[in-house]
Amino acid sequence: MSDGSSPAPRTFSLRAFLLLLVVGTLLPAVVIAAFLARRVAADNREAVERRLLEAARAQAAIVDAELGGTIRALQGIAESDRLTVDDLHGFYVQAAELLGTQPSWNAVSLAAPDGHQILNTERPFGSELPFGTDRDSVSRAARLRLPAIGNLRVGGVSGQLGFAVRVPVVRDDRVRYIVSAWITSRSFASVLRRHEIPDDWTRGVLDAAGVVVARSRDADRFVGRQGAADFLRQSGVDDAGVFRGTSLDHIPVYSAFSRAPMSRWTAGVSVPAAAIDAPFRQSVIALSAVALLLLALGGAGAFAIARQLSHDISRSAEEAEAIARGGGSSVPASRVTEIQRLLDALGRSAALLETRQRERDEQVARADAARDEAQAADRAKDQFLAMLGHELRNPLAPALTALELIKLKGAAESTREREVVERQIRHMARLVDDLLDVSRLRRGAIELRRERLDVNDAIGRAVEMTAPLFTERRHTLEVAVEPGLMVDGDRVRLAQVVSNLLANAAKYTEPGGHVTLRAYGSVGDVTIECHDSGIGLSPEFVPRVFDLFVQGERGLDRREGGLGLGLAVARALVELHGGRIEATSDGPQRGSTFTVWLPAVPPAPGGATVSGSVRPEGVAGEPRAGRVLVVDDNADGLEMLVAALRHAGVDAAGASSPSEALATAARERPQAAILDIGLPEMNGFELARALRAQAGETPLRLVALTGYGQPHDMAAARAAGFDAFFVKPVDVTVLIAALTPEAMTP
Repeated sequence: MSDGSSPAPRTFSLRAFLLLLVVGTLLPAVVIAAFLARRVAADNREAVERRLLEAARAQAAIVDAELGGTIRALQGIAESDRLTVDDLHGFYVQAAELLGTQPSWNAVSLAAPDGHQILNTERPFGSELPFGTDRDSVSRAARLRLPAIGNLRVGGVSGQLGFAVRVPVVRDDRVRYIVSAWITSRSFASVLRRHEIPDDWTRGVLDAAGVVVARSRDADRFVGRQGAADFLRQSGVDDAGVFRGTSLDHIPVYSAFSRAPMSRWTAGVSVPAAAIDAPFRQSVIALSAVALLLLALGGAGAFAIARQLSHDISRSAEEAEAIARGGGSSVPASRVTEIQRLLDALGRSAALLETRQRERDEQVARADAARDEAQAADRAKDQFLAMLGHELRNPLAPALTALELIKLKGAAESTREREVVERQIRHMARLVDDLLDVSRLRRGAIELRRERLDVNDAIGRAVEMTAPLFTERRHTLEVAVEPGLMVDGDRVRLAQVVSNLLANAAKYTEPGGHVTLRAYGSVGDVTIECHDSGIGLSPEFVPRVFDLFVQGERGLDRREGGLGLGLAVARALVELHGGRIEATSDGPQRGSTFTVWLPAVPPAPGGATVSGSVRPEGVAGEPRAGRVLVVDDNADGLEMLVAALRHAGVDAAGASSPSEALATAARERPQAAILDIGLPEMNGFELARALRAQAGETPLRLVALTGYGQPHDMAAARAAGFDAFFVKPVDVTVLIAALTPEAMTP
């Protein structure tokens, strides 16, 4: 019998409602997250492809610039009057001189139009030479009377992989000779390092025949081979592009290529496909795992909550409401009202918790991002400074050793020039040491070598150091220094301050400008003022001009160069001397003025000044017993150091590779070894252990001589068994002192 009431609606268990709520909430979020992950991965892939193509085009431009410079240099020597009068010996001398100015060239040769070599700087003049192995480029240069670039081949004289750049010598409207520059693949590989790209990218250059000329990875394995089939197929269709294919290592890669307009060589850049595709796959896997985990947690939570609430729904609603409003609970009037109140209370509570959670997550994310960014910046700084120090120290070491050897041999007629070069090399070496720890500028940890000195001396050194820059830019430099301006300071550091100001003025003044350097006395101070007619400073830039790594406006070619350290270093050094520095300008294009105030000191009695520290003289003629093995892959450094040791009376032998060193040690049984660390085949640490093992019970003193000078490098040297550690460049006298007679005794 009906009582007139409405039929009861179909009901569902609380567990079902909660499960549907969980699924309905998570499913859209999962779908949106998957879409966003896919979109981000696609955008990332497109961005990497654009970067690859830009890198390939930049590499192609560098290749053309390198080869174009070689052609221009050859065209210059092709106009030599020695060739006009067939003075081949005179031309040989000119070619040898030109070769010394071209670091990427290995030889200069002269050939007849039929390809027969007449002379080659790799062989003495008049030597019998083989017929050229690249007749095609010779024939093309002679036929077209235009420069020609040969493909990679094994040189008939050098026996190394390389290529020739050829220029015809035209006299009386006919081709008389072909002058060529021989460039090995190894020396040309330095072109790949002129454009910075990520470490996991691979760069390469292919000649017009599709043969690998240079490659940043596994060069010994792949140089001289045909490029990858996918790469050759794609580059044969277009002059530039990006594609996915397989590298010579049989690894899936994304590759970009660009053909150089002049040379028609192809530059390529590739990155492993896994590095691009992996983030998307990882995102999908992580998203799926999180979705399943959340669904499982949601289902379990729904079951638990439903079971808990089923026996006391009213009590649960009252507690939820109390939590939401922060007050007491109330008794519900009906079942529907209680559920609605429960949902409202839980909704408000959930919203509040979600807000708090989101705020906390955002704070944690910002903190993590800031920490990661700081750590990455610190690592990048350390790696940059360590590599920069190593690359600058390596060429300084043989130069300094050669100068010391010249001094020991007594080249009296070049004393002035030698002193100038030696002072500049030592000055540069000291600046490299400071650059390796830029943080010392902020801590004031740079050590000053104080002495009473005339400011005119420091200014003279600064003018001498910056003279080439002023000559290059055709500036007029006016110097006015009052006599007798005395300060208590570091001669080299004050010269560095003034040279930094002069270099800054020269770089930011258009060619043909005017720079004035004045020094005069004021009340208790010595004032040094550098004024230029350059681009000036904007008012908002003046307060930041002395900050680290801050630089003014520059063109895209960055002809001014620099790291943004000069003025920051100048301020730190001036403040260490108890002085101050200030920059002023009337505005853009109105020039700038940099003023330094240093505390003045009264002149010494009689006008005398205290000279700087004196370096110990060499020990030529002092006999040394025993044998020393020197190992360095830098040919100049090895030759100079061995010569200096022998001149000092040490029985020294040299080796340019670890395998040669081990063979020499087995034959000569040395009592000491001076080892470079960055060696091919095995590093200096491994070689040290191998030499100790080979020596057995025989005493062997090991000395490390390297361009790496970080604390962890010294610790690694101690762990490898080195007895002494020196950073390039080092005085030969100091190095010889480390080879004590006791250590050298058989």
